[in-house]
Amino acid sequence: MIKKAVKFIFIAAASLFCLILLVAIVSLFFGDGFGKDKVAVVTVKGIIIDSKSVIEQLHEADKSSDVKAIVIRVNSPGGGVGASQEIYREVSKIKDKKVVVSMGSVAASGGYYIACGVDKIYANPGTLTGSIGVLMEFANFEELFGKIGLKGYVVKSGEFKDIGSPLRPMSDSERELLQGVIDNTYKQFVGVVAKGRKLPEDYVKGLADGRIFTGEQAKLMNLATLRML
Repeated sequence: MIKKAVKFIFIAAASLFCLILLVAIVSLFFGDGFGKDKVAVVTVKGIIIDSKSVIEQLHEADKSSDVKAIVIRVNSPGGGVGASQEIYREVSKIKDKKVVVSMGSVAASGGYYIACGVDKIYANPGTLTGSIGVLMEFANFEELFGKIGLKGYVVKSGEFKDIGSPLRPMSDSERELLQGVIDNTYKQFVGVVAKGRKLPEDYVKGLADGRIFTGEQAKLMNLATLRML
């Protein structure tokens, strides 16, 4: 029994030594992570509300000398204009590394806005993308409140301070003001797509009516590169 125990301990020790030696050899020849050249993956997932986390990932990948390329994995239906623009701007600043976008199931609206900051946009044939446009939605509960006997009162410092209020109909001047905001933001979006995809603005406007495309359709319209299955 003692001899068997000693033999078992000897084999275990020898195995451990071999494992340590193997790890040391791999580290010596390949470095940390089996090679110094790495690809960083930055994920943009869900509705785009806050840009902070994504921007931090981009900064970390950009300043790392080991990272030679960055893949931005977009699986988002879009979100806030400001947050999408902030991410797009940071993506556009990366000049010393190869940066590509890989689209998941959905990469539309703000998700596509971000993608326009890179040279190569890869989509699956069935990816839903596009939706180039800007949207504001408001609800009006005035009639409902009237039925239940509820009234709302607003005290404001200026004509447009309660614009979009659900307590009353929207005035013509308010609608005109909001349409101006939408039109200006839309113009910015079209400009970003035209610049990023190297397309004429008039051509992009013909596609920028809010419609969505499959990845296969987007390739035909020069909006993306198709990832072959």
